[in-house]
Amino acid sequence: MRIFLIAFSFINTIFYILIYSYFDNILNIFGGGPSSTAVNYIRLAVLLIAGFCIGVNVMLILRLKIKRSVFSVKNLLIIGIIPFIFLILSEGSITGFIINKYFNASGELNEMVFYLFSRQAIWSLWLGFAIGSSIRFSFAERKYKHISIEEQKQLDSGSVKVSDT
Repeated sequence: MRIFLIAFSFINTIFYILIYSYFDNILNIFGGGPSSTAVNYIRLAVLLIAGFCIGVNVMLILRLKIKRSVFSVKNLLIIGIIPFIFLILSEGSITGFIINKYFNASGELNEMVFYLFSRQAIWSLWLGFAIGSSIRFSFAERKYKHISIEEQKQLDSGSVKVSDT
């Protein structure tokens, strides 16, 4: 099962990276399509899914000894909080307001913030990786136990009592 999941996730990763790299050509095939904002969000979603597949590949290859499959919220918060915050701050005018209000519209600070938050592809890929690497798979073999619930005397007699009602 592990090998199947690794192969499936690897193929999905390649597929979504190809979709991202040929995104403009795919849009031209469908005739332009949605607005530029929707195109940007779709592109970021494709990168998020590609990052997720990469994170799942990493977790499958690591072969962690886990008793049951779980989703680690603690790992997601540790790894994914920075790209999540940067993705939230990159789209709005919140950062421009903060820079103008508290730093008096400093030109150097404005440029630094622009270059830091404008890398949405990196933040989206990192967030997808954080989500994918937060999944813990368990491939432990199940050990079935045979439990006898009847006594040996009842089995040896071979007779079953039937009531006469």
